[in-house]
Amino acid sequence: MAANGHTNHPALETIAPGADLRAAGLGELEERLYRTLLRVRQGSLSELAAFAGCSPAITRRALHRLESLGLVNRQGTPSRFVPAAPDTAIEALILRRQEELERCRLTAAALAAEYRNATSDTADLVELVKGESIFQRYVQLLMSARSEVLMFDKPPYIGPADNPLELEVLARGISWRAIYAQEALEIPDRIAQLRAWHAAGERARLAANVPLKLVLVDRKTALLPLTPDGHGAENTAILVHPSSLLTTLLMLFDTVWERALPLDAGSGPERAVDEPAAEDRMLLQMLTAGLKDQAIARQLDVSLRTARRRLAQLMITAGATSRFQLALAAVRRGWLPGEPPSVMSPATTGSRGTQSAAARTIPGPRPAADDRSGARS
Repeated sequence: MAANGHTNHPALETIAPGADLRAAGLGELEERLYRTLLRVRQGSLSELAAFAGCSPAITRRALHRLESLGLVNRQGTPSRFVPAAPDTAIEALILRRQEELERCRLTAAALAAEYRNATSDTADLVELVKGESIFQRYVQLLMSARSEVLMFDKPPYIGPADNPLELEVLARGISWRAIYAQEALEIPDRIAQLRAWHAAGERARLAANVPLKLVLVDRKTALLPLTPDGHGAENTAILVHPSSLLTTLLMLFDTVWERALPLDAGSGPERAVDEPAAEDRMLLQMLTAGLKDQAIARQLDVSLRTARRRLAQLMITAGATSRFQLALAAVRRGWLPGEPPSVMSPATTGSRGTQSAAARTIPGPRPAADDRSGARS
């Protein structure tokens, strides 16, 4: 297919077509012909038809379409087909495709408005979805996201537990916030998945009680199951459009998010949540009991500098700007289970031979008398 007209030129070896140009609107034959021309630089209709294994009529139609898309030109008499430079021709094709998709989006918005205006009852505010259609609508919602996805993540799931669509959505620059139920972290390989999602941009928190399964997209559409535990003959969900119900669901998510604990996806599997270690819980209990820094350091058997460094790190973790705010955040986040210890006079005496009442109420081993930083294991 080179200029000498031989059809057994080595350049005519098959080039495996990819999916990229087909996504821009090319058919398989059109892509194969264009890729071939890029290799051999030019070819006649008969040469290209022989390579493609198609009749001249079918090959001619494919070449005409490539011409209309600006990917192929004709030269000489008889005509020989020459490819356009891909860096400019394909870029123009992509821009044209984007314009077509934008027109489709505008048409879809207009059709949605017509659909909602066609009825005056509440059927357009809440849609009932059943069976396999639930996962289909879930996929449609995620792929239509333009700015934000909010989610209550709680098993059991109707789709893959690894949620492969999330990375695709995050790659488009969409904000994704997820609140995980505790049982969601018990799924095999979930910690590795959390790390991958966190690296891609997910913001995640853990809540002791996640009230329901829920996904909210762009704060204008929600999908939630009516059979969250898989009970009933058929899975049923509702799709909620802008309404007072949607507003309530958004307020519910924001409230649970505020109370949930941030997930530390970078930590080991044994410590998935960004919560204080055992010795730091002891420090918090003594702080809320009113002990001074020196007394806290003596109780922990560390230096004053180490005790203050741990306090500073806890304030950063809790987003607190004062000791008072740190104490409130510790109580609110559940970092202080049970009643806090009372202030004991032995804690301020400096005597280490007698165990204080505060130490007796706090489980866990007593730290060794070295200047450790208190980092989580």
